[in-house]
Amino acid sequence: MEEGIPLPKRSSSGGWYAFCKKRLPILEWAPKYDQTKAVADLIAGITLGLTLVPQSIAYASLANLPVQYGLYSGFMGTILYMFLGTVKEVSIGPTSLMALMTLQTCRGLPVDFVILLAFLSGCVVFVMGLLRLGFLVDLISPSVTSGFTSATAVTIIASQVKGLLGLSFIAETVMENVSLISQNWGQIRFNDCALSAACCTVLLLLRKFKDIKVNHKRYKLKKALWLISIARNALVVCIASTVAFCTYNAENPLFKLSGRVEPGLPQLSLPPFSTVIGNQTVGFMGMMDYLGSAVIVTPVVMVLANIAIAKAFSPGGRVDATQEMVTLGLCNVAGSLVHAMPSCGAFTRSAVSHSSGVRTPAAGLYSGIITLLALNFLTQYFFFIPKACLSSVLICAVVFMVDINIIGKLWNSSKRELVLYTLTFGAGIWKNLELSILVGALTGLAFLIRDVLQTPVDITQIKTNTTDVIRVSVRRALVYANAERFAALVINSATARLPVLIECSAITLCDYTATEVLSRLLKKFQENDQLLVFYNASKDSIKWLETVSGIDKRSLKVTRVQEALDAVSTRDPEAENETSALLKKSVKREEIV
Repeated sequence: MEEGIPLPKRSSSGGWYAFCKKRLPILEWAPKYDQTKAVADLIAGITLGLTLVPQSIAYASLANLPVQYGLYSGFMGTILYMFLGTVKEVSIGPTSLMALMTLQTCRGLPVDFVILLAFLSGCVVFVMGLLRLGFLVDLISPSVTSGFTSATAVTIIASQVKGLLGLSFIAETVMENVSLISQNWGQIRFNDCALSAACCTVLLLLRKFKDIKVNHKRYKLKKALWLISIARNALVVCIASTVAFCTYNAENPLFKLSGRVEPGLPQLSLPPFSTVIGNQTVGFMGMMDYLGSAVIVTPVVMVLANIAIAKAFSPGGRVDATQEMVTLGLCNVAGSLVHAMPSCGAFTRSAVSHSSGVRTPAAGLYSGIITLLALNFLTQYFFFIPKACLSSVLICAVVFMVDINIIGKLWNSSKRELVLYTLTFGAGIWKNLELSILVGALTGLAFLIRDVLQTPVDITQIKTNTTDVIRVSVRRALVYANAERFAALVINSATARLPVLIECSAITLCDYTATEVLSRLLKKFQENDQLLVFYNASKDSIKWLETVSGIDKRSLKVTRVQEALDAVSTRDPEAENETSALLKKSVKREEIV
């Protein structure tokens, strides 16, 4: 076996300052901050703010919350991420995913439940970060993530069709929305339908402005088209609100409007640990009962979305998952102090930041300030934002999240992954997003456990200088879940009574249960006067295999079958007689056959 020289471990020296730079990344980039970066971040921050404000309003509407709660969620996360975040493009704030999960969890409940959900979700994510549990996200298959995202998009679209048509009702699932739309078909408002059609058309057209081919000499025109495309949500909301304002009639408004928005900044306060439903006071544990599994599912989905976005925009896909989870948790905990809804990163905002030329996380400060200015000075004008316009913004934002192309790829490459996608998507459409992610994750985990239990081995019969032998090559770790099955495979392969040699190079782990099973296996072979040899073990596996009772340690380090046979038959005089006798018996059996 070839011996390599181990690489030196990365030094952990550096003291407290190195630790602080790792956990407070602003200390890393702030000393290098200059005017060029500041200007780039200012432009990116303003552009991001023009996207964030209308999105926050729309997502509050999606969660069936007053508009101001979306804006409350739009500044704390972006500002705090500037100090703690590691990926400059990430923008923590309200998202369609979190808004929909909030709606499905807190439908019909006071807003106190939304704020408490944000606080508890932040605490769970923060603890996950401290315990370095980011690896749990890797257990969720990309096909599950895709199915979940597609189900989310379809559910959002279904929930916003009522806004396009000027209808008012509350529904949770796609089927409920379809049923209620058909029941209220006669109440459709033509004006809202016309405005929706116009808004959707303009939004989809403006989305393509940034892709228009322009002569490289006309740089200003290209920049103008790009800015119009990026700020399309704000432009459409402003135009629609202006139309609604100019045509407003208090007795018979032309469109359904967002209504009064609470002006001013939110008061800083602890999240509510009790509330009143009807005339009954509900304590903390009672509120927890109402929230149910969302206290766990919402944080997991937060982390899943945020890490995916961070990997997409981080150079080389390298992300400090622990730091990102700690930051996301703190952003939600801090957000709950200003009455925010659960929040995380969003692909759309990250893409806007990236295309705007963001240089550092400081861009979040400027977008947060824009949100604060909107809360302080523009809330009186938010009254006139038509609901049909907000529904159009939401639908045009999520319609491209439905991943149809992956179906063909999964069909050609992995039917099992297609099953995961279908189950996850179907559960989300049929019931809700909590069930969707649970069904997908648990089914994927079941497939993974099944793979471990299968214990793939290669069994071949080969000829040596003295006798034929059975070689069993293990291709996976031996643990409690697959050890018994592996032992059964070895016993079944030994029917010809030939010596059996187990090739151990791929055994990366061998737990206590597996060593006990191997000990019993060796004893059984000895009782049957049949030779069982372990060879070609890696350095890591040798320390586990040496604890197996009855194992011959002399063969563990050799790499060839003949060498293994020689090792167990020639080095130890006491063991030589027994091993030679077993080999002779094997030869005699072969001659008889």
